[in-house]
Amino acid sequence: MDGVTPARRSRRAVTLAFLANGLAVPSLLVRVPDVRDLLALREATLGLALAGLAVGVVLGLVASGSLAGGQGSRRLTLVGAVAMLALLPLAGLAPSLPALVAVLVGLGAASATMDVGMNAQGVGVEAAYGRSIMLGFHGVWSVGALLAALAGSAAMAAGVGVTAHLAGVAVAIAALVAVAAPGLDVVDRVGLEPGPRLALPRGPLLPLALVGLAAGLGESTGNDWSGIHLADELAVAPGRVGWGLVALTGAMTVVRLSGDRLVRRAGPARVVAVGGGLAAAGYLTVALSTSLPLTLAAFAAVGAGVGVTIPLVFAAAGARASSPGAGVAAVATVGYAAFVIGPPAVGVIADLVGLRVAFALVALVIAALTLCRHPELAPRSSERAPA
Repeated sequence: MDGVTPARRSRRAVTLAFLANGLAVPSLLVRVPDVRDLLALREATLGLALAGLAVGVVLGLVASGSLAGGQGSRRLTLVGAVAMLALLPLAGLAPSLPALVAVLVGLGAASATMDVGMNAQGVGVEAAYGRSIMLGFHGVWSVGALLAALAGSAAMAAGVGVTAHLAGVAVAIAALVAVAAPGLDVVDRVGLEPGPRLALPRGPLLPLALVGLAAGLGESTGNDWSGIHLADELAVAPGRVGWGLVALTGAMTVVRLSGDRLVRRAGPARVVAVGGGLAAAGYLTVALSTSLPLTLAAFAAVGAGVGVTIPLVFAAAGARASSPGAGVAAVATVGYAAFVIGPPAVGVIADLVGLRVAFALVALVIAALTLCRHPELAPRSSERAPA
């Protein structure tokens, strides 16, 4: 025996799962300018293509919410991971727009399936620990996304092709999942029958979903359009195109890794409201700035602002549902709708009036959905843990 407790072993496994998931889609997103150029896509067309990724996410969430109670989160995590690493390199091989959309839909569905599974596993591990640790899991996801952004920027600067780069990422994901698999042992099957085909959030889950929608819009807009903004609006060198994503994910990583202490002091509702204001201010600054350093600082503000929101929403939803996976999926189905609505909306607005105006409108939406009280984010008395 290695002396490691079952709870700690499960925590390590879930941590590796979050890291693997964080490496995948961000590795593709940082290469979006290259994919656009390879297929000669306009901004509006690119936005519609990226919406395929988000459509796949919603499909994966719907399927996962239906299956979570019967299949369990371990199976969802592993099935999603295997499909994700298999599809990732194909994004660089797509010969046409329809082929690219098909790959992105599949990749989004696989990533979402793994997302629901690993978050439900995380809810179980958090319950075993009796204190908040979900932010740490999402912090590790952000570490993966940050590494993906840095590696992608380095690959672009070195002239590495999209397919070769994404194939290397898939190999790394496969290794992480192989190590994590034995420790993904949280048992959360609540029945043999599948749940509703579309589990929509109700009661206190609905406002949680709307908060998640705001955070998803902030994150998806930065993920999908920061590189295009730096390349087209600020005319940066190819090796710097990924810096906006690095700034956003870097700030998100720092906030998530240190966020549990902040939440214990200020409370989750206040943290979310302040974060929404910070993210809105960040996008307004991006819309107005012509300076690369100021723009990067603004993207960092966005990352810091939305960084804690999704983990807090998922933790609250998972703790309030009979099946953690079903609760996470129900809230995420609405929250991740931003990844469907955002890319095409920003692309169309950019074509009509410019990308800067699109960023300003995103700021207004985030402010409207987050700058208010959200008492449903507060833990119930039985869930509180000592600082």
